[in-house]
Amino acid sequence: MPLPPKLQEIVDDFASMAREEKIETLIAYAESLPPLPARLKEERARMQPVPECMTPVFLYGEKQPDGGIVFYFDIPPESPTVRGLASILASGLNGSKPEEVLSVPSDFFMPMNLQEAISQQRINGFIGVLAHMKQAAVKLLDGSL
Repeated sequence: MPLPPKLQEIVDDFASMAREEKIETLIAYAESLPPLPARLKEERARMQPVPECMTPVFLYGEKQPDGGIVFYFDIPPESPTVRGLASILASGLNGSKPEEVLSVPSDFFMPMNLQEAISQQRINGFIGVLAHMKQAAVKLLDGSL
């Protein structure tokens, strides 16, 4: 199954970038990560921690009326790389159907050549965030979200 179109576009964009441009674009994504809605700040217990990340990362998947899913993240502003990676996933997957989220391969990012710009530890965290987004999609499908 192909990647959701928005995510494929992001992958293609990064694939054509030089190392410095990847870093600049990652920072731009970090700055574009929407703030956590107040209702979720008050209910942090509802958010899913992502222990694979060294930075404290929490995510929440929310069902939309059209059956899609929107992801919200709580990540400290002093972690721009992690915020950027989460923002890439949110930008590429928000609004997708749960089945589309579940079909994204864990190594979808390989053509982006992120290893040119970030450490393997950050890449492992990125994979962990995607895994937890998939868990939220499963919960939406089984009705527990």
